[in-house]
Amino acid sequence: MELTLNNPADTDWAPQTKVDLQAFNTLSLPAQAAFYCQLQQISDLYAAQQFCQAQQLNWMLLGGGSNVVLTDDFNGLVMHMQLLGKTWLTPEQLHHPPAVNDDDLVYLSVGAGEHWDELVAWSLDQGAYGLQNLSLIPGLVGAAPIQNIGAYGVELAHVLHEVMVFDFASGKQFSLSAEQCELAYRDSIFKRQPNWLVVNVTLALSRKPQIQIDYGDIAAHLEATVSIPRAQITPQQVRDAVIVIRRQKLPDPADIPNVGSFFKNPVVSVDKAEQIRSQWPQLVAYKQTNQQVKIAAGWLIDQLGWRGYNKAGVGVHKHQALVLVQLANSPNKSTGLELLNLAQQIQADVEHHFGIRLAVEPRLFANTGEISIDAI
Repeated sequence: MELTLNNPADTDWAPQTKVDLQAFNTLSLPAQAAFYCQLQQISDLYAAQQFCQAQQLNWMLLGGGSNVVLTDDFNGLVMHMQLLGKTWLTPEQLHHPPAVNDDDLVYLSVGAGEHWDELVAWSLDQGAYGLQNLSLIPGLVGAAPIQNIGAYGVELAHVLHEVMVFDFASGKQFSLSAEQCELAYRDSIFKRQPNWLVVNVTLALSRKPQIQIDYGDIAAHLEATVSIPRAQITPQQVRDAVIVIRRQKLPDPADIPNVGSFFKNPVVSVDKAEQIRSQWPQLVAYKQTNQQVKIAAGWLIDQLGWRGYNKAGVGVHKHQALVLVQLANSPNKSTGLELLNLAQQIQADVEHHFGIRLAVEPRLFANTGEISIDAI
């Protein structure tokens, strides 16, 4: 569904120049934007689009900075997503009305610039459930459908209803249903449509508590800390458990610069998983649909002795092999290229021993735009 906006561009709009981006990425990597602006209203998007077209500039959208690796100064316009707002919608107000009304569902429209974890906490306070397993995931709401964020047995796909999109190439807005977003494991249509920017997300949440605690760590934590029957566990208790577990496993970027999981968990055939298990009996893997198996990438890396490794100011976290870090006590700030060099070494080692090529989870940017790690 396409939307229109009258007189969208602010004629007084102008970007800042030569802006330091180090504070805007959780790896704290040094980089500078030739031009920079904050997107606080839709008219800012139109103005930025017209500016880039007039100047023939490359552009980059920056959210919470928790899923990007900056390898160089950016020779273009960096747009910082800050579109805010939370609004309850009736089924009649949706761009894609549900085929069947469910009285237990409520629809929440959220600006792409809202902080994800603050949204999770707020929704629980409002008695709207479904996001608790996704607690403490860093970043902004706009990144959630791009990555199809997921944790502890729940993905955004389970609660997403629709997404409002701005096409930076055409300057048009339109709405996509959840199905049209083509969500999959850490994937979506937005990764294949680089000009599409998420400006708003609408979630379908439940007024009835929806509890998913089958993921091992959550169940074990709740059994050890909550002395009530499983059926009485609340969404808030699930959120509290997830927060404790994540803080134990993942370093705070404020203390140790990182972007969380650096590699995706590979999904392989059952035969491939069994081949690995024949040589590595303790393989950590989870059965998926369609005769596939998801293997824990952190376990693969850990078996090869990378956990705790550090060199040239970058390293692998001492408690979580899936997390690459910039060392806080390094005398010099490392660059994104040094971090990616380490990632490539790990990729090569895992492929040599297990026959699996690990895919990188964060997005990588050079001076003219997004790149692949294979282009380094």
